[in-house]
Amino acid sequence: MGLSYTTQKSVVIRSWRLGALYYGLVAVVLAYVGFFLVYVERGYQRTSRAVGNIGLKVKGQATLRDATTGATLVYDANDLVMYEPSGFFIATALATTLQARGRCPGMDEDETCEDASACVVGTFSPSGRMTGQCVATALKDEDGKVVKRCEVEGWCPGEPEKDEVTVLENVGNFTVFTRISVEFPGIPDEDGEGNMLWTNLNGTKPTLGWNLWTINDLLESGGMSVKEVARKGWDGRVDVEFDCNLDRGIDACAPKTPYTLKQVMHPNTLSEGFNIRWISGQNVGEPSAQAGVVYSNETANGPGKDVRLLVKGYGPRIRFEVTGVGRKFDWLTLSTTVGAGVAFLGIASLVVNAVMMYCSGPKSKQYESWLFAEFHDTPYGSTEEAT
Repeated sequence: MGLSYTTQKSVVIRSWRLGALYYGLVAVVLAYVGFFLVYVERGYQRTSRAVGNIGLKVKGQATLRDATTGATLVYDANDLVMYEPSGFFIATALATTLQARGRCPGMDEDETCEDASACVVGTFSPSGRMTGQCVATALKDEDGKVVKRCEVEGWCPGEPEKDEVTVLENVGNFTVFTRISVEFPGIPDEDGEGNMLWTNLNGTKPTLGWNLWTINDLLESGGMSVKEVARKGWDGRVDVEFDCNLDRGIDACAPKTPYTLKQVMHPNTLSEGFNIRWISGQNVGEPSAQAGVVYSNETANGPGKDVRLLVKGYGPRIRFEVTGVGRKFDWLTLSTTVGAGVAFLGIASLVVNAVMMYCSGPKSKQYESWLFAEFHDTPYGSTEEAT
């Protein structure tokens, strides 16, 4: 065969059927490009992912009622709220253990013993450092036999195996004030000195449903209630979603409200709910005498009990995350979209050629001879060979 060169051949076929098919396909392609790609999909706008940060401030008052005495203590956000980047934890129920340094039976099942041989002096266990003694506890097993545990040095008494939780009242009415700043990288502002920036920091007053939310509002948006999560806790996330047409200006941009709280924790996770521990130094007092517990009377500052109140709080953990995009007209984006769409016009020619060659019955051979021709170029002249 040797080397050969193929060039395009322009053939005009006077056929209203083929012409109608071709221009019909062209019309469909142009409608797809102009209406769908450019208009519906906003192919004339450059997009930029929203990037921002959220500042939070939680306020409110709650009470804790003593089930035995009926007395109540008032707690505020400083007692119950722990902040993290773009999020917070708020306690809806508390379990407390008043502790002092000393020696006491371990509280973990792994510290169970029959005699002192199971308690190696100086070994660290979940409750403290073992003293080498195996001591009786106030617990009994299924047969009514007193349970023995390895004695440890540490904070005594240890946390009970089962928390005695007390639910706080009025936590659902705590308010969450959000301060949001969001920019759209790659989309310049009106002065061309930086990226488009949206913020509600400047002179924004707290407004319920806009930048102010109650704990009840946030939990209800996720199909939950304070009562449901109070004793076990819950882990969730709020997506602050932006979908901004920046051709209308930054003032027309705003997050979608109301927010929706989504569960982060998988239902099959090992640890159910959510809780946090912390140390409280308020109204600590001294722990009461307990069987098997010996308190130390020496502290780092001299004689006296070194005391702390260990608080375990259950409640919702709520984080906020900025999502979404900003869009603005861009000539390069428009030309790229149109250029890619125009390339689809070649589909019309491919379809018509396929119809001519494979779906035209007896005329298929004739159409093929019109479309393709082969020439042999020799020193004696050129000859044509129909294909």
